[in-house]
Amino acid sequence: MSLEPRAIVCIAIWTLLPCVLNEVGSCRQHRSPGGFLSSRPQPCRTHNTLKEIFTCIWLILLIQPLSRGAGPVFTQQPTDLVVVAGQPVTLPCSIPGYHGMVLWLRDGMALGVNRDVSGYPRYDIVGDHSKGEYHLLIQRTEMQDDAFFECQAIQAAIRSRPARLTVLVPPDDPVIVGSPVVSLRAGDHLNLTCHADNAKPAASIIWIRNGLVLSGAMYSKTLLRDGRRESTVSTLYLSPSNIESGQQITCRASNKAAPNGKDTTVTVDIQHLPLVNLTVDPQPVLEGNLVRFHCAAKANPPVIYYRWAKGGHPIPEVTGDSYEVVVDHSFFTESVSCEVTNALGNTNISRNVDVYFGPRMAAEPQSLQVDLGSDAIFNCAWTGNPSLTIVWMKRGSGVVLSNKNTLTLKAVKQEDAGKYLCRAVVPRVGAGEKEVSLTVNGPPTISSTQTQQALYGEKGQIKCFIRSTPPPDRIAWSWKETVLESGTSGRYTVETVSTEEGVISTLTMSNIVPADFQTIYNCTAWNSFGSDTEIIRLKEQGEAPSGGVATLYLPIYHSVPLYFSVSIYLSLELSLCISLGLLCLYLDICPSISVSVFLSLSSLSLSGYLSIYSCLCISLSQYIYIYIIFFSVVLSQLIYLHFSVFLPSSRFIYLSMSRALYLHLSLSVLRSLSLSLYLYISIPPSVSRFPFSLSLPPFSSLFLSPCPLPPIHLYLFQSLSH
Repeated sequence: MSLEPRAIVCIAIWTLLPCVLNEVGSCRQHRSPGGFLSSRPQPCRTHNTLKEIFTCIWLILLIQPLSRGAGPVFTQQPTDLVVVAGQPVTLPCSIPGYHGMVLWLRDGMALGVNRDVSGYPRYDIVGDHSKGEYHLLIQRTEMQDDAFFECQAIQAAIRSRPARLTVLVPPDDPVIVGSPVVSLRAGDHLNLTCHADNAKPAASIIWIRNGLVLSGAMYSKTLLRDGRRESTVSTLYLSPSNIESGQQITCRASNKAAPNGKDTTVTVDIQHLPLVNLTVDPQPVLEGNLVRFHCAAKANPPVIYYRWAKGGHPIPEVTGDSYEVVVDHSFFTESVSCEVTNALGNTNISRNVDVYFGPRMAAEPQSLQVDLGSDAIFNCAWTGNPSLTIVWMKRGSGVVLSNKNTLTLKAVKQEDAGKYLCRAVVPRVGAGEKEVSLTVNGPPTISSTQTQQALYGEKGQIKCFIRSTPPPDRIAWSWKETVLESGTSGRYTVETVSTEEGVISTLTMSNIVPADFQTIYNCTAWNSFGSDTEIIRLKEQGEAPSGGVATLYLPIYHSVPLYFSVSIYLSLELSLCISLGLLCLYLDICPSISVSVFLSLSSLSLSGYLSIYSCLCISLSQYIYIYIIFFSVVLSQLIYLHFSVFLPSSRFIYLSMSRALYLHLSLSVLRSLSLSLYLYISIPPSVSRFPFSLSLPPFSSLFLSPCPLPPIHLYLFQSLSH
C-alpha cells in the first residue's frame, strides 16, 4: 500500500533527525561524566558527507508501505551496563517477526547494517536471525566503548531506548619511588611516594605496614588528556622513631575495576655508622696475664676495616675485630680503643682494663734540708690497683706519722733528722717504699766518751764525734793554753775524718806522760748556727778508780754500741744486807766491811716507769773468784734488759705490779747469792773483824767510768738513734 505524501515527509524527518543531531553533537566539546572538560575539543566528524545524507534518503525510499495494522516491537532492548575494560559484554536487541534492516548506533553513529559490523573487529552481531535477535557482542571492551548504544529497526521505524555502557579501568600497578629498597640515614625522616595511574574512576591508595593501615598520608588526583582516566599520587611521611631498618611498607591502589587492589612493596634500609661494643675478658686481671679485647660491630653499610690503638698510639699489627695482649699497669690508665669504619664514617670506642698491680711511684719524694725550727714537708704519690694505703714512718720507729701523700713536720728539731719511709701497700697484691732523708740545719752536736784511756809511755788518742748540718766550719782542740785545729804541734797531731754519720776529730799524743792524765781536753765545733763543746779526760789504761762502776761495751745490732752499767735496784741493798748478816752469823764473825754505796734517783724513763738506780762501789783486796760474780751480774742484767728494753715500751708499762715486783726480787736474790758465794769462798773462817775490799779485774773489754751513771735505757735509745 502506498504512503501518503504527508506520511512520507514525516518519516523522512524522523529518520534524518538523528543524523543531523549526531553531526551537531560531534562538533561540541565533550564533557566527562565526572564534570571535567576534556583537555581538547572533539573534532567534527569529516566523514559525515553527502554520501551519508543520501544513505538516509535511500533508507527512507526503501521503506515499505505501512500496514494499517500493528507493527513489530522490541522484546529485548539494551540496558545500562558497567563492565571492566578488557572483559566481553553483550547488548541485547530482539525484534521477533521483523525481517527488515537493523541498525546499531554508538553515541548516534551507525556501526553497521544488520549483521555486518566489519568496520569494528571487536564487535559482532550474535543471536538467531530467524527469531529477530540482533545482539551486539563486544569481545574486549575498551575505553572508547564507554558510550551510549541504541538498536534501531529501520523499516519498522522503531528504536530501542539508549543504553549507557560504562567501562571501568583498573589502575596500573602502583609504583613507589625508589623501590624496591629505599635507603636513608639513621635519624632522617622517611618520605614515600606511590603512583597509581590510568584508572577510571581514580584509584584510592592506602599504606600498610605489618598488616596495619598507616594514617597521615596525603593524596592528589590528575585527570588525563582523554578526559576519562585519572592518576593518583599518595605521599607517606614517617618520623625516625617510627621506622626500623628492614621493615616492609606496602602501597595498595584500588577502584571499582580492581576492588581487591594492586600492591607494591618497598623495603626500608636505614643506613648508620657502625654500632660498636668493646668487651674485655677477663677483668679484673692481675698484671702480667693475657687479656682479649673483642670489638663487636653492627654497621649498614658493612664494616670496611678495624683500627686499634692504645693510649692514642696506633697498633698497626692488629687489623681484625680481636686483640690479645699481656697487660701491665699501663693498661689501667691508658685505654685501648677500637675504631670501626664503613662507607658512612667511623665509630671509635675505648676501654680501660681493671688491672691489679702493686704500688708504683707516681711522684718521688725528695730529701729535705731545713733549718732548725722550720717546717719540713714531704710529698709522696703512689699508684696502685685496688686502692692502696700510704704510711709515713721514721726509720727505726714503728710510729705512723701520716696516712696521706703529704708528711708535714712542724718546727723540726735536731732529733727529727734522719731517714723517713713512704710506704704504700696494695692489699693482696704488693707493697713498695721510698726512703728520704731529713737534714736539720742547727748547731753542731758532739757525742764522745768523756773519759778515754791510754797507756803510759805509748801513743794515745782521744776522739771527738761531731754531728753537724751544715758541716762544721771549724773544729778545735784546746788544753791548757794550747789550741790546735789541724796538723801537728809538738807531740800533738789533729786529724779530721768525715763519715756518713758525721765528723770524727782525733787528737793523737805521741808519748804519753803523767801530766797528760791530769789535763782536761776541750773539743769544740762551730758552724753558722752555733757551736758545741765536749770536755774529755784521759786516764791510764788498767787503772781502777777508788769508787766506780763497771761499764760493759757490747757491739751488737750492726755495731751500734750498747752500754750496760752494772746498776742495782734499791731492793738489792736490803737483800744484800740480810745476806751479809746471815753469812756473818754462819761464820761466827762480824767483819767490819767497808762498803761505799752511792745512790742516785733518776727521773721518769722513756718506758714510763720510775727507776731507782744505785751504784755499788766495793773495794776488796782479793778478786780470785771475781769472774763468778761478774758473769752472775751480767746474766741478771741481760735478763733485766730483755724485759725492760727489747720489749716495746707500750707492752712493758702494762706489766702488772706483781710481775714487776717478782722480777725485781728475783734479780736481787740472784745478785745477793752471787756475792754471798764469793764471800764464803774468798774469806777464811778464822778471820775475824778483817776489813776487806773488792776490786774488779782489769778485763781488756771492760772500761771503768765514774759513778753514778745514767740509766741503762737512756744509753740504749741514744745508741739506737745514732
